[in-house]
Amino acid sequence: MVELLVTIGIVVSVSTIGMRFMQSVGKSQKAMSAQTNLQMEARRAFDKAVEQIREGTELVRPYTGETLPYLIFKDIVNCTTILYLEPNNPVSEKLNRRVFKLLSYRTNYTGSYDSRNEKVLLDSVRGMTFTSLSPNSVQVNVTVLHEQDEFQFLAHIGLMNLGGLE
Repeated sequence: MVELLVTIGIVVSVSTIGMRFMQSVGKSQKAMSAQTNLQMEARRAFDKAVEQIREGTELVRPYTGETLPYLIFKDIVNCTTILYLEPNNPVSEKLNRRVFKLLSYRTNYTGSYDSRNEKVLLDSVRGMTFTSLSPNSVQVNVTVLHEQDEFQFLAHIGLMNLGGLE
């Protein structure tokens, strides 16, 4: 009888340890999955900004060596695009921290604001800077938020090279 009780005690202890281990693995897997989803969403959304920047032909601001929280560039048809951050109050209240959205505004110098030319590229940004490394390349440092997690990445983006184009 004593041997049976000892055996049952050992089986229960091993089972309890096994269950806790499986729960721990499940929580870790869930956290890693959430982080991976955040990275994929951030990358997909930021690719829109990268595409716009790559269509640019001339950096207006920042000047070479300068770092700014906004980017102004011209494209091949001489339209100007501005990438900038604007406070995102609904998300800030939800996450209980300061959050911005990355906006893109494209203008052809008509002299008036047209809201149809403004697009939201990212809606949960903690911070972003643009550094001009040369007259036709920019480095972008961005931190994207998602509930409790954040993802930061650095991208070096070259503008369209029009050397010799007439």
